[in-house]
Amino acid sequence: MIRSSRVTVLTLLGGLILAGFSILANGQIPGQLAQDFVAGSVPSPEDIAKLEKEVGAKPDDLHLTRKLGKGYFFQFFGEGDADAAPKAEKTLERALAIKKDDAEALVYLGALHIIRARRLEKNDAAKQKASFDRGFELVKQAEKVDARNGAVISIASASYLWLPDSYGMAPYVVGMLEGMRKGMGPMFLQFSHHGQQRLLLTLGQALVKTGQLDKARAVFDEG
Repeated sequence: MIRSSRVTVLTLLGGLILAGFSILANGQIPGQLAQDFVAGSVPSPEDIAKLEKEVGAKPDDLHLTRKLGKGYFFQFFGEGDADAAPKAEKTLERALAIKKDDAEALVYLGALHIIRARRLEKNDAAKQKASFDRGFELVKQAEKVDARNGAVISIASASYLWLPDSYGMAPYVVGMLEGMRKGMGPMFLQFSHHGQQRLLLTLGQALVKTGQLDKARAVFDEG
């Protein structure tokens, strides 16, 4: 069992490192793990309207449907637009109807459930717990489908820390991101500044949750 677990971790880390190299070399937006939208910015209403029109013309196009769902997701996550949450859920579920095991749609839908639980369901413990559980399962499923996907790496690592501590995912996130940084070496610095900050912030928060305060301070200082 121990040996099997170690093999799984090594396989995952190898995938993360290869994903980082691949994205730096081939990503449509250089230096980002997640693609389609520039990191740190929310798509404009004009961008969303354009995507809505394109999806209306091509309702079975996976990439367009998923991109629109991600756009709604960022409106909710980045701007706090609660009305965008059900739109994101419906559209990402539509993407999964087109392709059942699409890793990006799975991880964004999982993150959506987790963020909605944190922000909108605080006063309903049962509903909040159900959303946390559903989000957790979707994010785990996304990793099983494609652990090398840049969006999965970025969104999964953050989503696991948005869950309550009772889920016990902080040590996993530490191993995930420390392994990636170590494996990439100087190439890590080729990620965009925003991308580096987000990954370092996530790693630092995970280190705090695992009681590694000195290491966390050093990571926060880097960011």
